[in-house]
Amino acid sequence: MGADPTRRRSDDVRRHYSELVNALRADGDAEAARQVADLAVDHGVWRHPLQRPTHYVPSFDPVPVHDPADFWFTSYLEENYEKIRAELDAVTRPTEQGFLPVEEPLLGRGRWEQVTFYETGVRFDDACARFPVTASVIDGIPEAAAAGPGVVTLSWLYPGTHIVPHCGGSNARLRVHLGLRVPDGPRIRVGDEVLTWREGGCMVFDDSFEHEVWHDGDEPRIILLLDVCHPALDAGTREWMLSGRASFDDRMTAYMRDRGIERVEIHGDEVTLSPNTGAVSLVRRHLREVGATAVELRDGRLRYEKIN
Repeated sequence: MGADPTRRRSDDVRRHYSELVNALRADGDAEAARQVADLAVDHGVWRHPLQRPTHYVPSFDPVPVHDPADFWFTSYLEENYEKIRAELDAVTRPTEQGFLPVEEPLLGRGRWEQVTFYETGVRFDDACARFPVTASVIDGIPEAAAAGPGVVTLSWLYPGTHIVPHCGGSNARLRVHLGLRVPDGPRIRVGDEVLTWREGGCMVFDDSFEHEVWHDGDEPRIILLLDVCHPALDAGTREWMLSGRASFDDRMTAYMRDRGIERVEIHGDEVTLSPNTGAVSLVRRHLREVGATAVELRDGRLRYEKIN
């Protein structure tokens, strides 16, 4: 059975298929996950079983890795590598220079931190002030900065880390990596291709393809990461996509609402989350029923502190 090229599936259909594939993978059944991905292709959800974004432009050919020479800004980044690297080499304690743990649930094991300069066009002034040379280079690429469809970060990956297989949310953008500090050991799989970084060199790939990262070396791997619009995106669609970017306030509102959080406070390195009335009622009732004074989610399981 082949896909009907005239049939357009909704984002909801793609999201449900993607959730099922991810759930089967998490359950340890990679073969069933692949069968569902193949079925989705047969039903016209995607064109490639390893490319499973929620927002999907079906007219784009499913190409996982692109030639960096096709993009003007890759040579610009490589020309400025020495300046960025010199600024990075001054960092001896990453956490004191604004590097924070990546909040996405993508770590199979290890440690992964980043500094974010831009996110969907929003500039983070603190990061730019900490790394002014890097920020000035980034600002020279407006299609990744103020007009960017995703993020711009310094990504610091520690030895022993595994980032689990996952797909980005849209094939309407591409991801660019500039290797800054690249020891032996780290590698990335994009679709069926396994790539390694090169210091001072760029790679460009479509992160809507399933990808994962391993770091089997002994020293941190550090890259500059940028998202840009896919070059085949027409001007009207690009304008529509960028105009639909959620503001940071909108995303924070959705995050707090979906998790029942009423207030967030920061005291030094400590973050306090205050639940809303409904969440408070649920927690009180449950802890009372199990006879506990506290509960902690650890390694995917609830751990209770019982009443003495």
